[in-house]
Amino acid sequence: MARWISLINLRGVYTSPPLPIPINCDGAMTKITWESDAPKNTQVIIQTRVSFDGGYHWTEWRNCVNGGQIPEINEDTGLYGASIVYRVLMQSKAYEHKPVFKSVTFYFEPVLVFDNKGDLPCRPEIWITKKGNGDFSIVNLTHNNEEFKFNNLIDGETVFVDNENQDIETSLAVTYRYKDFNDNFLSFPVGKNVLRVHGIADIKFRYQFKLLQ
Repeated sequence: MARWISLINLRGVYTSPPLPIPINCDGAMTKITWESDAPKNTQVIIQTRVSFDGGYHWTEWRNCVNGGQIPEINEDTGLYGASIVYRVLMQSKAYEHKPVFKSVTFYFEPVLVFDNKGDLPCRPEIWITKKGNGDFSIVNLTHNNEEFKFNNLIDGETVFVDNENQDIETSLAVTYRYKDFNDNFLSFPVGKNVLRVHGIADIKFRYQFKLLQ
């Protein structure tokens, strides 16, 4: 239950304590949603600010959009020991009209960002070491949700893919992974590629940008 620290001239403010962001990653897709009732002649505004250094420094307060991205955090904002604070601003034009704030939810999904700084598409080599049995995929969110996917990988198995030459190798003996692959080799267009990873694995890329002379 929120405790309002002031209620003067039909305005109220609640500020949360610092909330640690529970992921450590190079960037994330984010969303903020909240539930409130704002009858006629009332208003509920949610603002956030973020610290990236354990609470020593904070960004300015930013207004949020319900269902929108959390301000100051995007797909290439490093989140290592970051914290967030939110505050609720409520106001009414008359005492008989009372806004109500119910709850707020923050959503964070870690992503990888591959910035192709060359002049041509980049087709990297990739090593995938699976953690636990199951599927693994990489979805390119910025390019038609193209998916690179393997099914039925084994815990501890390492799969090597040479995307340029369309070659696949596995650390398992007498095993061929072509039949478990969706035949969509990785090809990163020029510019920023935001990647969503499904499945738990250690992954390593090796690549070289291609430049036109």
